[in-house]
Amino acid sequence: MMGFCTECSQQQDDDQKFCRFCGERLPGAMLMRQLREEHANIQAQKTGQVTQTQQANLATLQAIELARQQQGNEQGN
Repeated sequence: MMGFCTECSQQQDDDQKFCRFCGERLPGAMLMRQLREEHANIQAQKTGQVTQTQQANLATLQAIELARQQQGNEQGN
C-alpha cells in the first residue's frame, strides 16, 4: 500500500519511517491502517453500506446475545 508524506505530499511506501524526498517523519503503517479503516467507515456511512469491521462487530454482538439467552434458559430450567 502507498501513502503520502504529510509535509511534501510525495507518495511513499507505508513501511517507510521517513520521507525519501524531504526527510519528514512518516505516520507509520499502523496509523495508515487505522486511517484507511476510518476512511472505509466514512465511505460506508455515506453509501449506506456496512464495512467488514461492522459486520464482524454485529456478528459478535449477536453471538453474545445468543449466549445470554441460552444461559437464561438454562438457569430457568
